Amino acid sequence: MSTSRLRQPSIRSLLLSSIGLLLVVVMVVGAIALITLNSAEEQLGTFHDQTLSDVSDALELSGNASKLAASAPFLMTLSPSFQLESEAERILATLDHIETLGGGDPDLIRPLARIRVAITDLARAMVPQGRNAAELALIDQDLERLQKRFRRLAQSRDQSPEDRQDWSALQQLVMAAIGALRSQELIKVGEQQSSFRRIRQDIASNAPAAVRTALAEVDDAVMRRGDLFSLRYASLAAKLDAENALFRIRTELAQVNAYALQKVTDTKLRLRDSRDKTTTSITFAKAVILVLTGISLIVAIGSALFVSRYVVRNLHQITAVMRRLAAGDLKARLPKKASSSDEIGQLSEAFRKFRSNALRLERKTREVWRRNELFITVFQNISDGVAVLSPTGQILAENDRVRELLRLERAGRGKRMTLRELLEKSPFERRANENDRAGFGEYADTTGRVLEVRQSALPDGGSVWLFSETTERKRIDERLEEIRRVESLGKVTGEVAHDFGNILSTISGNLHMLEGELSPKASVLKARINDAVELGVSLIERLLAFARKQHLAPIETDIAVIAEGMEDLLSMALPETVTLTIRCDEGPMHARIDPGQLESAILNLCVNAGQAIEDEGHIEIAVTRQTDGTISLSVQDDGCGMDADTLRQAAEPFFSARANGEGTGLGLSMVHGFAHQSGGTIHIASQPGHGTCVTLTFPQQPGGPTAHSVETVAGNGIGNALVVDDDRRSAAAISDLMTRFGYKVTTEHCFEDAKVRIGRDMPYSIVVTDLQLDNGHSGWDLVAKALDVHPDCRVVAVSGHLPQDDLFSGRFPERFSKLPKPVDAEALAEKIGVQLIAPA
Repeated sequence: MSTSRLRQPSIRSLLLSSIGLLLVVVMVVGAIALITLNSAEEQLGTFHDQTLSDVSDALELSGNASKLAASAPFLMTLSPSFQLESEAERILATLDHIETLGGGDPDLIRPLARIRVAITDLARAMVPQGRNAAELALIDQDLERLQKRFRRLAQSRDQSPEDRQDWSALQQLVMAAIGALRSQELIKVGEQQSSFRRIRQDIASNAPAAVRTALAEVDDAVMRRGDLFSLRYASLAAKLDAENALFRIRTELAQVNAYALQKVTDTKLRLRDSRDKTTTSITFAKAVILVLTGISLIVAIGSALFVSRYVVRNLHQITAVMRRLAAGDLKARLPKKASSSDEIGQLSEAFRKFRSNALRLERKTREVWRRNELFITVFQNISDGVAVLSPTGQILAENDRVRELLRLERAGRGKRMTLRELLEKSPFERRANENDRAGFGEYADTTGRVLEVRQSALPDGGSVWLFSETTERKRIDERLEEIRRVESLGKVTGEVAHDFGNILSTISGNLHMLEGELSPKASVLKARINDAVELGVSLIERLLAFARKQHLAPIETDIAVIAEGMEDLLSMALPETVTLTIRCDEGPMHARIDPGQLESAILNLCVNAGQAIEDEGHIEIAVTRQTDGTISLSVQDDGCGMDADTLRQAAEPFFSARANGEGTGLGLSMVHGFAHQSGGTIHIASQPGHGTCVTLTFPQQPGGPTAHSVETVAGNGIGNALVVDDDRRSAAAISDLMTRFGYKVTTEHCFEDAKVRIGRDMPYSIVVTDLQLDNGHSGWDLVAKALDVHPDCRVVAVSGHLPQDDLFSGRFPERFSKLPKPVDAEALAEKIGVQLIAPA
């Protein structure tokens, strides 16, 4: 049996087979391209919808800005302060929402920040308006009543012409006050105030008793509820400030509206350009693919008869490369670029374009992956916790920081939890707060840690939750509140010390008057009373030291010399079981302080340190020169120390940690006040069982103490004296002392009467006046008038809390002096009987 040769396929059949294969491949490629481009078009549509969301946010931003522009003027019409504050908070919340919509754009943040400042200024200006308006209304009622009465008396036939003229002048005085109260311009208020003062001065100069009584009623009506003119000035100034803030708000809101309009315009332009380009590109790609597919089919059929070998060879090459490209090999390419322009060359060019598009699509895919990785990196490494919730409350995504802040373990691969379940699982519980509002809350655990939680809604009904730890900020706020409370307590302490000083001044003056007139038993009782007065004076000095109102006599003092010189005194004051070491840096260390108060402060600190040591112990006093130009004085002991609560209250007055209840609790508060009044600082470091270290720091002075030599010349001790004090007992005590010194004394308890007496022709050799007088008047006005009217008159100012500086000690060093209350007889005798004159 013979073997027959297999019949090989003809070139035509191969070409037809190749063309058929080419047709199939082209159709598949075209289908793939069409599917890909249609998918790209759908994705672009989605991008278009997202862009519309951006436009919606911009429009919402513009709407909120318009609402703010309409509601800001409404603040000026609100009268109760709580309504004003509530409306201001609502506007500030709207600003926060606008800032969130802006996405942190600096062009929006700056005008919003200025609007917040303007809203705050507007609220601050309008809050006192209601109270001022009420006060002014009451004053207006009183003045209307007085004006009607004075008009009736001025027109009465029962009055003499002179009396009617006086009542008419009082009527003009009241009309001037009413004119100032109802004026709408600051300059007119000033004119009415000047007119009021001029008319009042004319009336007071030659007024009978009845008119003076009526004049006092006018003064009481104008000044009883606060100075009328000051209230009117404040009311008009607040109105101007509010109008200025409103103008700023409107100006900045115009910028916010312009920003929103520009954002809408830009978004629409981007959307239109992007869609136009995408549509053009897709249309072109579809047309090219369809054209190339048809040309490939025609050329394949037409060229099969005369280019069989050429077509088949090239088709094999192109088919092989296409297979590699379809398999994902982006490096696949034709061996060489076809030089012909026939169908094979066109097919090769089509392949290169397709490959280029595939490479471009691959690059875009990598860019999308890179952006996703960047978002994940930011999401996971942000300092705050972020959680994205579905509309049903389930957690779709969260970073690791969420569970770190909630003190929970990292999430596993189990069922998704809701935020409520996550919070219930954590040790934190929601804390009620008066500042709670929608989308905001505070959570705290048993250790005192505080989380601030904010919520922002998403368009699809879900939400984004932001967790921030605010423990340290809360602690700082509590510390500031404690500082404000201590400052308020200091003010009250100063006022109490002043009133207590008046009482002690009365007791001390009368005791001096009884000297030499008592029986031996009465002398013993007098000595006990005197000891009690001195104890009260010491208590007042400590109160004033805490309130930082004590009268200091600062000079340039070497702190090291003071500390070393107190070693013997401190050794006697401390228990025998306690050792003392004083360590000072080499060289002088000068500071401008009161040396007596510094010694008292050192003694107080050392006594406290000694009492903190139960058995044997050691105290070290160190005076060192610091690199920042200050001098530090520290007292360190190894006693029992203080816990955190005791340390926080250590500087408060009347607080004592002694178990037996001894001590006034003013020692450390006095040191605290002395340090701050001297321009220094105080720092207390202590731990239970490790002792306490109190460090005082003062600014260093370059030079040493300056000595001043004086020459004493005794005064005559005889003449007329005027004593002015609204406290009758204190005035009586000082008057008795002045009478004892040989002066003819006149006593006044009213500021206005004392002012009239000083203005008369009869000169006074001595004027002794308190600085806090009736109806809020200041004794400084009497001091100035006495020194100006009587060139030979000497003035002594007394007070429970004398200021350290004044306007008269430098101008009248020989005629003016100051004394603290309670007034000591010897000190007063020295001031009025000895004149200090600087040597030539």
